[in-house]
Amino acid sequence: MPEPFTLQDAGYITYSDMLDRLHERFPAVLIWRLEQIIVAENDAITGGVMQIVAAEVEVGATEMLERELDSTHDDSEVA
Repeated sequence: MPEPFTLQDAGYITYSDMLDRLHERFPAVLIWRLEQIIVAENDAITGGVMQIVAAEVEVGATEMLERELDSTHDDSEVA
């Protein structure tokens, strides 16, 4: 069985913690600009590909897709 590890062990940090640290270090920079820079840097490093997401994202996406498919099938039925 693999050893459990934290996100920090894998080299990941939380977005909100990073934003807080940058805002504390550069208080004159507006939050929207910090976020803009973070997104640009993330895209430069990852090519814009999400490498990690919360497991609940898949659960929510599945629920949305199931509802979408259900509504598509309902609309195509002829009475």
